[in-house]
Amino acid sequence: MNALPTASARPPTAKLARSRRARGTGVVVTLIAWIAGALWALPFIGLVMASIRPSAELIDGWWVMREFTPTLANYAKVLFDTSIPLIRPMVNSFVVSALGTLTPMLLGAMAGYAFARHRIPFKGAIIVLLLSLLAIPLQMIVVPLYRIMNAIRLLDSLWAVIILNAATAVPWITFFMMNTIKSQPYEIDESAKIDGATDWQIFTRISMPQSVPALLSVFTLQFVWCWVDFFLPLVFLYTPWKFVAVQVIPLLRGQFVANWGDLSAASVLVTLVPFVLFMGLQKYYVLGSVGWVAER
Repeated sequence: MNALPTASARPPTAKLARSRRARGTGVVVTLIAWIAGALWALPFIGLVMASIRPSAELIDGWWVMREFTPTLANYAKVLFDTSIPLIRPMVNSFVVSALGTLTPMLLGAMAGYAFARHRIPFKGAIIVLLLSLLAIPLQMIVVPLYRIMNAIRLLDSLWAVIILNAATAVPWITFFMMNTIKSQPYEIDESAKIDGATDWQIFTRISMPQSVPALLSVFTLQFVWCWVDFFLPLVFLYTPWKFVAVQVIPLLRGQFVANWGDLSAASVLVTLVPFVLFMGLQKYYVLGSVGWVAER
């Protein structure tokens, strides 16, 4: 009689087959992701090519490489040698974005800690009210906001944009930080209280160090939002030297002829800041994502 086949001689099991199918699926998904990423990057690549090549080389398309003479002349021109040099609006954008991000981060983190760790009357109703504010578009309330800023003499001031950016960010940052702090072990706070720590010490030395990924995630989201926002500067800023960067780009288009090199260079410069920020801090989106999950 023939001996029974050993375990090593048996055909691949169903588990091995499933593993091979999973690897094949993973390869296909990865390939699709790379293709989608390349298609997404093509417009930006075209923008960069248009910004570093003379206009004569772009007549047949930026992808035609019969001649390729890269130059940074367009960048130097838009930064220092146009009717509204971009260097000052870039600085204004940094100021507006930094203050419009750090201020609501501080207020939202403190409010989130209070909601997460203290008993507050009507806390549920207050949270619902905060979240309902996120559903109101700024365009619906811009007239009363304009009248308020006019009454307190902040029209045509960077402070008007900073204050409104901060005010609109406090509700979502509060909700985000509240859920982040709720996910942290409460026993650590209790031990600190037994040792005599105050609420401020617990907040600054325990809760916030544990919330660094969430804070960096908040910083990235809010900074990019402030940097690319066009509506508030358009309504509240009128003097050219107070403009932010996104306001200047449309003004670089001539009345009769569009200089695509200047427009492309300015667009790349304005896009580069949030792009670099996101690429440097993208991993914190995952680490800080707990802030969006409401406690059951």
